[in-house]
Amino acid sequence: MIYLSLFFLIYTIALTYNKSKNMITISLIGIIFGWLISIFSYLFYLSKFNVYWAVFNDFYNFSKGTWNRIVLENFDALILIRLLNFGILLFLFSFLLFSISFTHSRSRINKLYYYIPLAILFIVQLCYYDPFIQLKLQNYFFSYEYASGMNYKRVTTIIDIIFQCTKFAQIIITFSLLIHYLIKNFRIHFIRQYTIFNIMCLFPITIIHIMMFWWAPAVLIRATQIDSFHNYLKPPMNAILFKYNIFTIISLIAFAAMVFAFSRYQTKQKQHHVEADEINKRINTASLGVKAFTHSIKNHLLAIRSETEYLKEKFKDDADTLYSLELIFKSCYYSYDMINNASSKLESIDIVLKPVKLHIPVELALQKLSSKDQAVNIEVIRLSHGSKALLDTSHMTEVCFNIIKNAIEAMHQTSDKQLTITIEDQDQWGCISIEDNGPGIPPENMNEIFSPFFSTKSSVSNWGVGLSYCHKIVTSHQGKIEVHSTVNKGTSFKILLPLY
Repeated sequence: MIYLSLFFLIYTIALTYNKSKNMITISLIGIIFGWLISIFSYLFYLSKFNVYWAVFNDFYNFSKGTWNRIVLENFDALILIRLLNFGILLFLFSFLLFSISFTHSRSRINKLYYYIPLAILFIVQLCYYDPFIQLKLQNYFFSYEYASGMNYKRVTTIIDIIFQCTKFAQIIITFSLLIHYLIKNFRIHFIRQYTIFNIMCLFPITIIHIMMFWWAPAVLIRATQIDSFHNYLKPPMNAILFKYNIFTIISLIAFAAMVFAFSRYQTKQKQHHVEADEINKRINTASLGVKAFTHSIKNHLLAIRSETEYLKEKFKDDADTLYSLELIFKSCYYSYDMINNASSKLESIDIVLKPVKLHIPVELALQKLSSKDQAVNIEVIRLSHGSKALLDTSHMTEVCFNIIKNAIEAMHQTSDKQLTITIEDQDQWGCISIEDNGPGIPPENMNEIFSPFFSTKSSVSNWGVGLSYCHKIVTSHQGKIEVHSTVNKGTSFKILLPLY
């Protein structure tokens, strides 16, 4: 058990070492240190009672020599009681702070309204269970019990019940927040994954903690008539765990579940970061290639246009020749414009953010559609009324237009063309979903759709930079873009933007 705890500590520190020191990370570290402080202080405190090794070995799997050495150490019982109660309270409050910070990471409500009352409750309980304060309270009650009519045992029993209810309420509230957050954001893929992994990590360690410390925090000291002499109380131990010797098995299963969940969480995070970095690298590489390519092509196009204008002047009386030269001139102009457009979408983009309602870029994008595109049945569902995000209206309109245009073109062979655009709020995210009933995207192409110059279309006017541009714009808005597709059923693009 001890080795498992040490392994879990090292593993967690390794995972969180390079993470930003926000409240989520701090509370996670608080959970782990609260757990370990509780375990070790409980271990050393029990050694003061010289608990028989065979009983203790069932719980912690210690060697007899190690246990005898711990028993012979002269640990300060008062310090151990303080550490035990501190570790247990730190675990519980870090546990609740983690769920609040995680589920309200983008909340507009000041989290100090949550943190300050919890900090006060933490300090009050820590002070109440401190041995020094308990000895003072006991001496006071025993001195004035008959005069005041107050009974120490009756008063402290009531306080203990209140604090025990508070402890279990914190655990219930923690999981309620996470489950509610999961249900509310179930359709957002990355939030659903992270929330499930967090629940998988926290649930096993909570079960173990409750099984071991269901009685804690507790008053573990009693005053006597001699001021310098105190009675130290032996904490209760779970008889079922000892009788059937199942604690080690439960611990192994719980820690295995936590390690698995942590590993999956890190794998998913790493995968998302690698994919985003890979797309950005491809865009930057493509941008350099396009610059060199367009510089050369533009010069040739300008030369062709110049020669075309010269020939138009020379053969101005020949109608057939003028017609052909005009086609060449327009083709050069069109090619020049296409090259500029492709190049501009891969270059550095200036984003000017302003609070804009979510439906505005969608409506502006729909206005840009041609009459041919209007033949598709387009349904706009506005579940969000008035929600705003910090947007660059021009660029976000272009993002919506590109995705809508791609969806319409993908449905060119679909008989009943249906495009559904849904605008809604998902917790603190604004969501624009664009869903078609086209042929879908083959699984082998899903990882390539945001790559520059990748396209499944045969049109000579398509350069395959539209979705790369969309990815770049959405991530520049601190947002995310998700794609879900089923072959022969359709494709759904989901743009997630932080609400203002």
